Amino acid sequence: MESAEHGWNQRVTDLLLQALDVNAVAQRIDVNAVLDHVDVNDLLKRVDLQALLDRVDVNDLLRRIDMDALVRETDLGAVIARSSGGMASEALDAVRSQAVGLDRFIGRWVARLLRRNSDGARNQQRYYAGAASRFTAYAIDLAVGSGLLALILAVISYAAQIVTGHSIAWNHHGWASGVISVCWYFLYFGYSWAVSGRTFGMAVLGLRVVRADGADIDPWRGVVRAAAFPLSFLLFGLGFVGILVQHEHRALHDLIAGTAVLYAWDARAARLRFLARDGVTTIPGG
Repeated sequence: MESAEHGWNQRVTDLLLQALDVNAVAQRIDVNAVLDHVDVNDLLKRVDLQALLDRVDVNDLLRRIDMDALVRETDLGAVIARSSGGMASEALDAVRSQAVGLDRFIGRWVARLLRRNSDGARNQQRYYAGAASRFTAYAIDLAVGSGLLALILAVISYAAQIVTGHSIAWNHHGWASGVISVCWYFLYFGYSWAVSGRTFGMAVLGLRVVRADGADIDPWRGVVRAAAFPLSFLLFGLGFVGILVQHEHRALHDLIAGTAVLYAWDARAARLRFLARDGVTTIPGG
């Protein structure tokens, strides 16, 4: 009897569900009105969160998570690379933009002092690197080169101690350390310019050494430029005055080697990255 009654109830329930238009019912429900009548604070007070958490088996939950699959799908390495790469590019763009701004500021004042056409000066500054960018790049190279030189001297001293049992105390004003320093800086700048046309500091500032006609630098020109570089320091650094007053911002060692220094980074691409970070999709005048 109970089985027949249960079967009848089940059939009635099925018929009611089939006749019920769930979408129509959902459309007639005023969700906002329902929520207005719900006292969320009172509801939260009635929920025993501690008892709910006690019933959750955290260990079983963690066992059910496929961590390897999660890592593969997430590609944490790519996420970290994109994040660090984005911050690095943002920092480089900021440094380079500030340096170019100083270059143009200095160029405008030099053009006024020399009573030179400011429009022509601005056109030249679009391509040839100015004093601020080049000085900053040199300062970076000097710091990096000094650090590497100190490491080289420490290695030489350590090797001498192992072989002879006596360490070498380098005298920075001595002839030996002086010869090593000259050879090291010649190798640092000469090799960098000959191989890639840029040193580490120039790469940071987005600069590149090229031939005077704009073509890629020849390796021998890089060596000549490194050999002539100390000449620009003679006479109290007057060899660098050409960076300020010469149209292509060429120093004495540039004139000797037949080279020039150009901006090798894309300021427009940096602007696009900035707009993309701010969620801007259109570029005025682009």
